[in-house]
Amino acid sequence: MKRFITAVLAAAMALTLFVPSFASAAENDNILRIYSWEDYIATDEEDENITMANQFETWYEEQTGKDITVEYSTFGTNEIMYNQLKINPGYYDLVCPSDYMIQKMIEENMAEEFSADFLNPDYPGSEPDASVKKLPSHYTKYVSSYIHDLFGSYAVGSGKTWNNYAAGYMWGTMGFVYNPDNVASSDMNSWGSLWNVMYKNQSTLKDSVRDTYLVGLAFVYRDELMSLRTQYMSGDIQADEYNKKINEILNRTDDDTLALVEQALSTVKGNIFGFEVDSGKNDMVTGTININVAWSGDAVYAMDEAEEQGVELNYTVPTEGSNIWFDGWVMPTGANTELAEAFINYISMPVNACANMDYIGYTSVIAGDEVFGRMVETYGLETSATEGYTAVDLSYFFTDLTGGRSAVVYTDTVGRQFSAQYPDEETVNRCAIMNYFDDETNDKVNIIWENIRGTSLPVWVFIVIGVVVVGIVAFFVVRYVLKNRRGGRRPKKGYKVISKG
Repeated sequence: MKRFITAVLAAAMALTLFVPSFASAAENDNILRIYSWEDYIATDEEDENITMANQFETWYEEQTGKDITVEYSTFGTNEIMYNQLKINPGYYDLVCPSDYMIQKMIEENMAEEFSADFLNPDYPGSEPDASVKKLPSHYTKYVSSYIHDLFGSYAVGSGKTWNNYAAGYMWGTMGFVYNPDNVASSDMNSWGSLWNVMYKNQSTLKDSVRDTYLVGLAFVYRDELMSLRTQYMSGDIQADEYNKKINEILNRTDDDTLALVEQALSTVKGNIFGFEVDSGKNDMVTGTININVAWSGDAVYAMDEAEEQGVELNYTVPTEGSNIWFDGWVMPTGANTELAEAFINYISMPVNACANMDYIGYTSVIAGDEVFGRMVETYGLETSATEGYTAVDLSYFFTDLTGGRSAVVYTDTVGRQFSAQYPDEETVNRCAIMNYFDDETNDKVNIIWENIRGTSLPVWVFIVIGVVVVGIVAFFVVRYVLKNRRGGRRPKKGYKVISKG
């Protein structure tokens, strides 16, 4: 029965994801097809139907004199995006996967390399050819050195790194959004609070195998992680070594580790309110729960919404360690690389990076004076020592401020929106990038997840199964009737194009 349900669901998914074969990107030099996350780009203040992608059309024409069209579509998960690329290779020019999927695409030769001009921060130079419009490399010029160096630390062979194939867009951490009126702030320093019976039915975990698996890892190896932290804080090990070891622990997938994580997550399931992906933000605002495992951008949203209801929420990254994640722009194989690179450079202009941060709530990888100034203004920060204010050193991120400007800021509010958007260096040093699972590991982890989440299926699944089964039965009934009516002959029949979407 389980195999039958799996097969039927696979068929249903194939039907819902099926898209007709399209012309390749190379055959449409004036069309840019972008595939990104839902609600992940700023809209016009006066017309929400106009996004920054539409505004790029006007900007590009002004810069080059060429008329182009942007086709912008969205996906809900990395896996849906990946499957669409497999179904329609060469159709999309630019996609925005998360770090582990970026890694997978590069490993599977599904990504185009950036041009040398794009990778040159000084392009097109001080004296460009006046007869040819050369669009400047805004991304390489303004991306935070921290992000650039982190991407550059991942080698992919032949002297290449992630920087050759991916351009960052947004980044952040994963931690707790919590209500300090109802839970002890000191308890929120540890992932162990999820297992604490004192907070039974007051917390939620992500309905995401990768994110929740990492929480399980941090809990299982909490003693080892805290021992490393002690060594780091005392100066016995340096930041690079500390972060390297954190990444090793929070990416373990050996059989012993899998068994320990499954046991830990099976236990915590009985203590939490439930699993969620998007509802946790509102549940925190309404008081349904008091602790929510959240991505930093969602944490900012929840804190903003709660403030409007007179509720103050906080955000923290547990001291054992957590995930630091990135979403970035990748040009799939066969993409219109000229237009794709131009769009990345357009969206990386500091003014546009700030507009996207204001709209989305997540943190752009773009740094520099303009973004720094926007941060200071938004959060009412001071740039010189102020009594009663806490110093936060963001030199690791804002390494390219001009005029000898210091990246140390002073805030009277720690652990809220500002801390979520711009964590200090000590916080990011205890965060790891999650690697993608190979096929064998992915199968094992999914079995664990199935065991933890249970095999009960929602009503809509049975409805889909019913529709598919009825459709299959109807097909064979009609086929049988027609066959008998026509004496077994199947007349030739041409295809009629109803519409072209």
